[in-house]
Amino acid sequence: MATDRKYIFTGGGLFIAIVILASVYFTRTSVKSPGYYEVKKGPFEAVLTCKGEINGQVATVIRAPKILGDRDLRLWQMKIIDLAQDGKNVKKGDFIIQLDASQVVSGMREEQQELEREMADLNNAKIDSTVRLTQMREDIKNAMLDLEYNKIDLEQSVYESEAYQRKAQMAYQKAENNIEKKQRDYLLEQNRMKMRVGRSEDDVERAQQRIEKFQQAMAAARITAPEDGIVIFGKSWDGKKYSKDDNVSTYEFAPPIATLPDMSGVISEIYVKEIDISKIKVGDSVRVTFDALSGVIIMGSIKTIALVGESHKDFDMKVFKVVIHLDNTHEGLKPAMNSNNDILLANLENVISVALISVFKENGTKYVYLKTPEGSIKQEIKTGFENEEFVHVEEGLKEGDEVLLELPAEKVEVAKK
Repeated sequence: MATDRKYIFTGGGLFIAIVILASVYFTRTSVKSPGYYEVKKGPFEAVLTCKGEINGQVATVIRAPKILGDRDLRLWQMKIIDLAQDGKNVKKGDFIIQLDASQVVSGMREEQQELEREMADLNNAKIDSTVRLTQMREDIKNAMLDLEYNKIDLEQSVYESEAYQRKAQMAYQKAENNIEKKQRDYLLEQNRMKMRVGRSEDDVERAQQRIEKFQQAMAAARITAPEDGIVIFGKSWDGKKYSKDDNVSTYEFAPPIATLPDMSGVISEIYVKEIDISKIKVGDSVRVTFDALSGVIIMGSIKTIALVGESHKDFDMKVFKVVIHLDNTHEGLKPAMNSNNDILLANLENVISVALISVFKENGTKYVYLKTPEGSIKQEIKTGFENEEFVHVEEGLKEGDEVLLELPAEKVEVAKK
């Protein structure tokens, strides 16, 4: 019995050892023998997938009121001290945003002080004009009396010597010339005083107009909805959505503070990297899905592609803004909702395609490694569109060929052209 047990244990140990050795052998064999993919013929779709954001095709834009950007007010930016909830349904006239009006109050106070100075200058100019012109009119009257005196003397000089007559004649002419000069001086001074008073009046009027602008700016600091809609706050120059304590630029072409989109017509706005922009064109079909709406698929098409690239905080290279118009809308769509946009680059029927990982590059040429009974063969191919998993092969392969999914370990032959 002891001998029988010994043979039993010995046989069991041998069986286990054989199983382990076989396992190791087949494992090593599978590592050395790479997997392969059988070339197939059928439909092929290539897409460029981009994340985006939807919005209304038509939207009412809310910007900083134009009066706040008036140069006379020198309000380059204003702080947000209160604002409505983003995504809130509002009615026409409802509160949207309140801007800090402290700069307006300070500016208006300074302008009122300036107006008081301008008013004082105007009054002084009027008084000076009255006094100066009155004095000059009196001088003209006195000069006219002197002329009358000289005229009498000239008339009486006929009884005097010729020298005296000549002297009287010269005195009369001098008196005439003096009157003419005083009259000319009066007209010049009158015009000068008129211009001085006019300038002062203009300064007063401008100060009053600036005060009126400050008063309008006070009212404009509270922004309300121009019509019914869903309020969606805009983004500042740095791409950050406006919130409390942010500064709003009063520049005419600054980004809008908010929009009221009309969701009866929907667009999806995306940014395409500069390395991909040449792959797409206006009119390309787009399949749009939404993270928040499972199972909803809406087709659309590219309507505009930006002509100039721009820097974007979410990309490490230049990007181009692309606008996609959706063919339909959906009651669940909301402004600023995230969208997944598959731009259809190619939709081919009955074509050859292989797994993308089976294609290798060397000096700009693409190859695959054909699996044959005699071994692996390096085969040059010409490819077309590709997607995340497959690539369309235009030349070099046929249906049923088997290509390796990784570089072969053994030496390979190069296929003859």
